[in-house]
Amino acid sequence: MRNDYIVRKLYYSFVTVSILSALTATVGMLIDNIIVGRYLGPDALGAMGVVGPVSLLLSAFGNICSGGGTARASQAMGRGDREQVCHIFTVTMFFALTAGLLLTAGGLLFTSQIADVLGAKGVLKELTTQYLHGYFLGALPTIMMTALMGFIRIDGSPRLPIICIIVMSACNIALDLVMVLVLHKGMFGMALATAISYYIAVFVGCSHFIKSYSTLKLVPVRGAFKELSSIIVTGAPTAVSRISDTLKVMFLNNLMVTAVSVGAVTALNVRTQANNIMGALVVGIGQAVIPVVGMFYGEEDGTALKDALKTTLKIGLTLSGIAAVILLLFPAILTNAFGVTEPDIRAMSNLAIRLFAVGMPVALLNNVLMNFYQSTKKTGLATLICILENLVFTVMMAFLLIRPLGSTGVWIAFLLGEILTLLVIVVYVTQKNRKFSLKISSYMLLAEDFGGNPKDRLELSIGNSMDEVMNISSNIYQLGHHHNIDEKTLNEISLCIEEMAGNVVQHAFKPGEKKWFDVLIVDKPESVMIRMRDNGAAFDPSNYLNTADQTDQEGQFGIKMVSSIADRFDYSRNMGLNVLIIVLNKSNT
Repeated sequence: MRNDYIVRKLYYSFVTVSILSALTATVGMLIDNIIVGRYLGPDALGAMGVVGPVSLLLSAFGNICSGGGTARASQAMGRGDREQVCHIFTVTMFFALTAGLLLTAGGLLFTSQIADVLGAKGVLKELTTQYLHGYFLGALPTIMMTALMGFIRIDGSPRLPIICIIVMSACNIALDLVMVLVLHKGMFGMALATAISYYIAVFVGCSHFIKSYSTLKLVPVRGAFKELSSIIVTGAPTAVSRISDTLKVMFLNNLMVTAVSVGAVTALNVRTQANNIMGALVVGIGQAVIPVVGMFYGEEDGTALKDALKTTLKIGLTLSGIAAVILLLFPAILTNAFGVTEPDIRAMSNLAIRLFAVGMPVALLNNVLMNFYQSTKKTGLATLICILENLVFTVMMAFLLIRPLGSTGVWIAFLLGEILTLLVIVVYVTQKNRKFSLKISSYMLLAEDFGGNPKDRLELSIGNSMDEVMNISSNIYQLGHHHNIDEKTLNEISLCIEEMAGNVVQHAFKPGEKKWFDVLIVDKPESVMIRMRDNGAAFDPSNYLNTADQTDQEGQFGIKMVSSIADRFDYSRNMGLNVLIIVLNKSNT
């Protein structure tokens, strides 16, 4: 039997970075909101709420790059196609560069008109225009930063995005304070400080490419437009989510001003920023699914996909539940952070935060499933979830409830949007499976022939000890009992696993540490495929085939012997995992 050790460890290595990366395109504005609320007053904080959709728009382009590019690159890694990974990386980065330059030019040329579209009126328009002038100067690094985060974390630098965000945040805070308190540049200075901090973060992120283990590089591209369309389609759900958020906030800003008050717009901004801060927990947990599921989908490993989804939901529901309880009990944590003191606005903001907290676990379920479907090439379903959750249901319910309930109706509309979306997913899955079920496997919606016939597969998890390695023969021979595999082939399979697993234990793991590695054996008509996967230190057995090093003659002899009888002997290092594929031709064994 195979356990979920490898899948859990791989997901754990991504989830913290993903949560922080979810803040990448909005953390600058979050910092600006806090400082504006403290030093520039409620009108300036209201203007920040009006500008919010621009941040979401830039995030949408960044998420096309990060979500679409990373998902496709992970699938290519799962297939062992490193050349395609670099091809996808090149197309993604050129798209990010082009989109960033066009948005910068358009934003600077039409700043006043954009402020009008965003619903800025009176004193809000002047403040909004000032901020937009500086903010669009940072469009390019904002998109580039989001794109880089996805790729460098799957290429062996999972901690570097955290460093980038820490550097960016520190620089932004320092520059904001200088711009406001020393240079007195107001809203323009705040935005300019954010733009500069993003440029610094991109520079730090590029340090990945001088690392010895970096495999990403820009390459000549053929069929760039075809690949770009695939990236856009794959990343569409994440981008649509951000665009839907943009349209939703624009609509609700105008609705609040018309039906409630300008103060309600400030409360809506506090709720939006609560979503940007605490919602990053939900979004990050969901986005960690993309590279992990993408790689396992490329490998057609249904067991790993189920383990990944189960692990994500377990972690996600636990963390989102804890965060929800904290916000329910102490909503003033955020209202105080943004410097909201006016009693009516403060009361509206606290209620908005509490109802946001109630919806966090439901939002987590929607987000995880959306990212899972995005990574398994069900783009249409993932996109539908985004549109329903982030736009249609929320706006519809807000329009119906704002007249009788005022701002409270809008906060309830957000919650109902999440609940109605989850109900749609349940109904859709029930219809596809022709039965109601709450099992995780039912919601994966994989094709019946995905990964081949389970009867032709043997999956094992082996502890990193030589005793366990030497005791696997009985499991191997069970495969022979169920299939027409001759004794000699079974001996060859057992030999390959014992020799290669022994080398993994010796070279990839430290003495005394308890770990597991996975073995998959697939019986095919003409051959037997063996895949071994572990999360130990990098260990490429092919390096030992022609080495003159005599320190481990027994290990070298075993590797050379396995290589000599294998039709295929391929090693790759994917997202911190050693992956070795051995193919034995039945006619040769």
